[in-house]
Amino acid sequence: MEKLTDLLRERSRSTPHQPAYLVRRNGKWLTLTWAKVDERVDRLAAGMIATGLAPGQAVSILGRTCLDWALSDLATLRAGAVSIGIYQTLTGEQAAYILKDSSAQWLFAENLSQLGKVLPFLKETPTVPSVVVWEKPEGHGAGMSLAELEERGREALLRDPEMTLRREAQIRPDGVALVIYTSGTTGPPKGAMLTHSNVMAQLRMMDIIGEQTERDIMMFFLPLSHVGERIPGHYNRIYRGVPAAFVEDMNRILDDVREIRPTVFGSVPRIFEKAYTRVLSEVDRASPLSKKVFRWAEQVGRASSRFEQDRKRPPGWLRLQRAVADRLVFRKIREIFGGRVKYFISSAAPISVEILEFFHAAGMLVLEGYGQTEVSCFCTLNRPGDYRLGSVGKALPDVEIRIAEDGEVLVRGPIVFKGYHNQPELTAETVESSGWIHTGDIGRLDTDGFLYITGRKKDIIITSGGKNVTPSNIENLLTNHPLIELALVHGDRRKYLAALLALNPDKVREWAAQRGLDSNSTEEIQKHPALIEEIQRIVAEVNTKVARFESIKRFALLPRPLEVEKSELTPTLKVRRRVVEEHFRGLLDSLYEEQENETTSRKDLTKLSHPIRKTSHVPGNS
Repeated sequence: MEKLTDLLRERSRSTPHQPAYLVRRNGKWLTLTWAKVDERVDRLAAGMIATGLAPGQAVSILGRTCLDWALSDLATLRAGAVSIGIYQTLTGEQAAYILKDSSAQWLFAENLSQLGKVLPFLKETPTVPSVVVWEKPEGHGAGMSLAELEERGREALLRDPEMTLRREAQIRPDGVALVIYTSGTTGPPKGAMLTHSNVMAQLRMMDIIGEQTERDIMMFFLPLSHVGERIPGHYNRIYRGVPAAFVEDMNRILDDVREIRPTVFGSVPRIFEKAYTRVLSEVDRASPLSKKVFRWAEQVGRASSRFEQDRKRPPGWLRLQRAVADRLVFRKIREIFGGRVKYFISSAAPISVEILEFFHAAGMLVLEGYGQTEVSCFCTLNRPGDYRLGSVGKALPDVEIRIAEDGEVLVRGPIVFKGYHNQPELTAETVESSGWIHTGDIGRLDTDGFLYITGRKKDIIITSGGKNVTPSNIENLLTNHPLIELALVHGDRRKYLAALLALNPDKVREWAAQRGLDSNSTEEIQKHPALIEEIQRIVAEVNTKVARFESIKRFALLPRPLEVEKSELTPTLKVRRRVVEEHFRGLLDSLYEEQENETTSRKDLTKLSHPIRKTSHVPGNS
């Protein structure tokens, strides 16, 4: 197989009657076979060709992760076009930017609401894309429904049964298959062009994580617009014949997990962090005896985990204790994820070793990987038999990794993208003529070839004293505590570091209830002296784990949650550092003003800022 279009053709030939997708309808899970998926995709592709879609044209998909998204994407590829996903959480202006920049000729939209938000921003464009609305009310004039497009394709195939095969024959392996727009933490989104060959190379490289077959099952709930769900999830499972269930209501994801009981689970770190927090919260509410049993089991599990991390067999007495701990505690924790997961795959951001070790102790191995859209997702990955917690694994087969003199991670291999759409200068800056791509991340390689990511090159803070600080390390330590949901460390060209903290509303209310603080308002609770003191204690504890120049001297609690709609978070919930710093500039400035020099206009802001009164430091740090 050389092209993405080969995946479904081959799968429908080899296992036509095996389950492909599971979709919940009226409370029941309905199954589509690979043969049925292939038929529907063929009709949709034929409908697009019959309606005038030319080879190489751009097709955008705007909507939530669901069966219609997958079918629209596969039909676009079969029609010889370029598939472009758009996050459904983007504003109309942001979504229209991608439509314009990509020169999209077609638009699949989830519903009239998603379509309506972009149309006002397309009035000045030369042509408005052909529109297909998945959930189009009968009789409404906005474009076609998915069913109408499929019926048009059915009629076209009756006239010309070979039309999609001829179109597929024109596709070249080195041709662009996808343009995936990065979430843009530092500016407007950039369209990364991935070829059929890029993606197929990534799929073959992932053989190293072990066999996946039709006996496995996965779940889809992350945005298919993101490279992580698109390639290792969507295309990889077709390549391996793994059925997948769509989670259409994120409010009941844990219920779906318990019903589907997935065997392979890919996710972002926040899912594991929330699960860890949930377990600890339940333990806090448990009886003294249950707490004691849990702490004993955790201690036993972590001890066993450390032997396994060192590739050593735990001693007999520890194996026996581990079996008891599993029966009393860990088996119940695994049931949160259905109880059958062989391993998890995580990327996009680091997870603390403490959380990774906890899951490993409970019998759930989280394999962290590293990459970016520009390298077709992963370029390094931990493997079930070759992992190191805290690292992002070793280079994939046929991939080279080296560290530049300034610490930047450089990557070379067949997974490196073709370039940025409409941005040849940026492409030349990013990819050297020798094929090495500059990732923008800072990292190190250990003697065994495991890669550790230590920060983002553009995020490095240089204090007024000339100290270089990687803020992500400190932010991860802060967000390890259940009360702190997001943290932003600030201090570039400043005398010391300060932090903006967003608290977890549910955990704040739970914390208040446990202490008998009567308030329905999270905002009111955030002002309570007892909570401020608690956060001061948490920050002071983090300060003991970092060098003196990395310690947080003051912090402020954000008066409202950060929002995707305000461009403060990316659709994958990464903090847009520069945007947040601009939106809360006054609050940040107040953290560096001496109390006696504060102006009247700053007084309301400084009520939200707090010094760290007691700090201690790791001996020897300075």
